[in-house]
Amino acid sequence: MYIVLNKVSNSLLYIFSLIILFCSDLIMADEKTDVPPNIVLIVADYMGYSDIGSYGATDIQTPALDALAAQGVRFSSYYSSAPTCIPSRASLMSGLYPSKILTRFTSGKGLGLPSDKNTLVSELKAAGYATALVGKWHLGSEQNFKPSEHGFDSFFGFHSWTLGYHNHLTSDGEPGLFRDDNLVRENGYLTELFTNEGVKFIDKSEDKPFFLYLAYNTALPPYQGPNLPESKWDSGWDVSKASRADYVAMVEAMDQGINKVLNKLQEHGLAENTLVIFTYDHGGRNLVNNGPLFHGFSTLWEGGIRVPLIIRWPKNIKGGSLVKTPAIAMDLTASMLDAADRDNVISALDGISLFPVINESKKATQRQLFWRYGKMKAARQGAWKYVIDGYSELLINLDADISERKNLYYKYPKIAKQLRDSLSNWERSLNLE
Repeated sequence: MYIVLNKVSNSLLYIFSLIILFCSDLIMADEKTDVPPNIVLIVADYMGYSDIGSYGATDIQTPALDALAAQGVRFSSYYSSAPTCIPSRASLMSGLYPSKILTRFTSGKGLGLPSDKNTLVSELKAAGYATALVGKWHLGSEQNFKPSEHGFDSFFGFHSWTLGYHNHLTSDGEPGLFRDDNLVRENGYLTELFTNEGVKFIDKSEDKPFFLYLAYNTALPPYQGPNLPESKWDSGWDVSKASRADYVAMVEAMDQGINKVLNKLQEHGLAENTLVIFTYDHGGRNLVNNGPLFHGFSTLWEGGIRVPLIIRWPKNIKGGSLVKTPAIAMDLTASMLDAADRDNVISALDGISLFPVINESKKATQRQLFWRYGKMKAARQGAWKYVIDGYSELLINLDADISERKNLYYKYPKIAKQLRDSLSNWERSLNLE
């Protein structure tokens, strides 16, 4: 009898031990799953749609970005919220359409993003993230608009629309490179300085999740590649005196910098659980290749607002796919907050998290996306894009006509009216009057 009971006790003890071990594994798995990802948001400026390899470039070598695209996912119908810098960048930080959040500076000169509208950084800070802004800000340097007041732990970059790559002067010839709130002098090619600053931030942020906003001014004027002699540091502002070769050198220097950042993540064993996003703030013009898109910077034609988007997060995203579902800048805000488990605020944004679209191969509900800039307005739903350009109204099927050469307004007036009415309703919701 004792032997039987002893065997039963041992069996129960063994089963109990297995249950404890199984539960421990579950807890550990949950803990690993709950580790928030690092986030690296890389934004280029004033570039052409087809000026990186994975989007068709043949005369520009971008091996780092090509590898990033192969390891992650590419979007073929991703849009900026505006065709110029300030509004498009304001949307990335706020998750809202530009018209809702841009505010005039206290001085009355220009518009920017007030600190209380920066939902992205404020929520990441609340989640325990270390934050750094490296590169172009362009959303204000006055009180309540500065990067430090937006929640960035550190800032190394500039406030103006661009900066000389070698002498670090603005287009007005004034010093423009800042570290936090102070003007600084640094020696070196600006793209490389920004890269090195980003790498240093990663080095010192291993012990907590981090958000790195790496905003290159590549490929804005002045058109200057690396290794220019000092006698040419004032050159490149006049596009008529620049060349495509200058532009190519700038883009390739940025790609080399991105390679250093990605290698640093790998070196620290952080690549698997780091969400890396690469995009432009809007389209470019002059020296760029925007094909097959029409027009470019400061217009609401596809060349002004449709830009590349690459997302890599090995832990949660299977790489190598192409997403055709239309998306917009505010979706990136929502996606980063979703990754950081701050989804409680997403419903108040104008964007949606893109991870369900990526991972579940589902088409997002055919949302309507809207734009307004100058005398142009536009709306997109599914394949259809409705455009107002001055006194002209156009309807384009982008699936069949990505270059926007065929106006189908005459053939589908009901679709045009539906999108026109939706655009008018959206404008009324902005309460701009």
